[in-house]
Amino acid sequence: MNAIQESKLNMYRSVQLLCKSNNSIVADNVAFSQGLSQLDALITNITNYLSLEIKHTAGITEDKTKAKDNLSALAADIAGLVFAYADTIQNKVLKDEVKYSYSELKRLREDVIVPTVSNIYKAAFDNLSVLTDFGVNAQLLAQLEEAMETYNAVLPKGKTTKSEKSSFSANISNSINEIDDLLKNRLDKLVIVFNKTNPDFVKAYKKVRQIDAPNTVTTQLKGKVISSSDGKLIQGAEISISGETTMSTQSDKDGLFGIKPLKTGIYQINVQAAGYQTSTIVGFQVKMGKINRVEVQLKE
Repeated sequence: MNAIQESKLNMYRSVQLLCKSNNSIVADNVAFSQGLSQLDALITNITNYLSLEIKHTAGITEDKTKAKDNLSALAADIAGLVFAYADTIQNKVLKDEVKYSYSELKRLREDVIVPTVSNIYKAAFDNLSVLTDFGVNAQLLAQLEEAMETYNAVLPKGKTTKSEKSSFSANISNSINEIDDLLKNRLDKLVIVFNKTNPDFVKAYKKVRQIDAPNTVTTQLKGKVISSSDGKLIQGAEISISGETTMSTQSDKDGLFGIKPLKTGIYQINVQAAGYQTSTIVGFQVKMGKINRVEVQLKE
């Protein structure tokens, strides 16, 4: 939802609230009441599409996060076992090939992690005959191969999400157009029937029908995740928010993250990253039409 649409939706809700607060007045006119019922239904449609868009995007992010977590953990375990074998035989080349921790793998970009894990898999496979005593077997490698396939399967969903998000946006735009027509061609004209009996209501209606100047930006949250000890930027931190809506995302290579669009309101922000303590921010206020910024410092 863009800034103009957000301003319009706020106006629609103001009209809706005014009319519901004056139900004893508007109920006297059947045509006006029927128009209000349509308005209520269309506003509900917009709200539902926004909710679906947010939940779907958050769901894809969560699937990818879980798949990456599993892949990183399994690869790090196998890498550690191969490293122990390499140390035993003093094979520095092999040690360097598998010298990856869970947090290092987790921080890798999505286009880098699978090739890196593939190298770990190859190192283990090539030495499988001598790794039994170190806990590496064909079954464990099969699990790693499956984890790579699962992660690769999640990645294409990003393109699907863009297509589905476009569909949600189109439905929202259609509902907004329908409301604009409903207000302009019916309710705005029918409201004059209340002029004689309830002039104050008519004045209030005309006032709330005015659209405030649209915000220059979509309501959103932007932030940075850093280490509290040395200010190091933390990549791959998991950020989840809960309040008016629930969403999650990850910080990029520069420790930055963003979540939009958001409903205004009070949120709780949870941030966690491998090797660091979880940080929770309670009572964070998201203001309408603003880029709401937050910096999260994680302790080791």
